[in-house]
Amino acid sequence: MSRFADKVIIVTGASAGIGRATALAFAAEGATIAIAARSEDRLTSLADEIKAAGGSALVVVADVADRDQVSRMVETVVAALGRVDILVNNAGIGLMGAVMETSPDDLKRVVDVNVYGLIWCTQAVLPHMIARKSGQIINVSSVVGKRAMPYMAGYCLSKFAVQAFSESLRIEVKPHNIDVIVICPTRTATDFGDTPLMQQSQRRLDLNGMSSESVARIILKASRKRKREVVISMGARFLTFCNGLAPGLVDRGIAFVWDRLAKPEK
Repeated sequence: MSRFADKVIIVTGASAGIGRATALAFAAEGATIAIAARSEDRLTSLADEIKAAGGSALVVVADVADRDQVSRMVETVVAALGRVDILVNNAGIGLMGAVMETSPDDLKRVVDVNVYGLIWCTQAVLPHMIARKSGQIINVSSVVGKRAMPYMAGYCLSKFAVQAFSESLRIEVKPHNIDVIVICPTRTATDFGDTPLMQQSQRRLDLNGMSSESVARIILKASRKRKREVVISMGARFLTFCNGLAPGLVDRGIAFVWDRLAKPEK
């Protein structure tokens, strides 16, 4: 029997991309999934797909940037399903553009979703996990939370914040038998880069990405093995290693790649 059979798992940002793939992957392992996002239509479609495959899913519409909505989301899940065993903090949005051109409203929205949304969700589930002396919090960060890139300062700072928050939280909740796992994907082939906030820069790197399903499988493996952190791909691990040894050299290398490979936005 799967380790996830009979587990109750909340996945935020479940309407698309990594969140959707992760919800499907956990459901296939026998977990009951509470899927959360702002798009009710997409969530309903995902829930139907999970149920058609023999799984169980609860739709909860919520904007993680709204603390009251997050509180109601967790209350709904606990009332309906009895508990929360695993929280996957996946909801996130990107932001491309030079620092001088970044608007306060755009920056605030990214931080509200990527940082405060993750914090609100964590705070809402922790009392339930602490009471049961069991749980996992899986925070989906990014390789740019380990090494920042140009023209992504707002997004990078939000992912660096996820790293710091996770490290602090991990120490605090260890006595309660709660795991904190950080997942750092590289570029993923989703519609993440197709949003208006990601299309503001005049140039962007057009690189191939790994599939959402591949990331989801890594998330399940990390949960099963109770990993501390997973930086996905050898290239990303090499980048972070080199950055610790020679950050100035990495700066020059990134600038070189950007100048030669970044393409004008269509």
